[in-house]
Amino acid sequence: MKDRTARLPDSFLLLLEQEEKWRQQREDAGLPALTILIDAAHSGGGQARHIRRFLLGLYNASHWPFELNRLRALDAELQQAALQVLALDWNGREVHTYVPGGDELFRSWWEWEASA
Repeated sequence: MKDRTARLPDSFLLLLEQEEKWRQQREDAGLPALTILIDAAHSGGGQARHIRRFLLGLYNASHWPFELNRLRALDAELQQAALQVLALDWNGREVHTYVPGGDELFRSWWEWEASA
């Protein structure tokens, strides 16, 4: 039993290192994807509203629940970007905090979508 206990700290450190590696991978893929979504949300195209709703769902899910069917309205690049941003959200940091002025940006979408 003592042998198992002696290895526990090394195992725990390995788990922490692996989680940090995954966190960094999610950030490396998620930040460019977030930029793609933000640009598309401002495009005025037909997909923009679905993207704004997706991002607002991450911002405040209780007020902006996201219907998964909306992902079907996006092209493949935007679908993949949405999934990468969703993974980024798993890192425990609010998505809007990755963007300078993110709170104001998301609030502007909130007002825009609420009036639609």
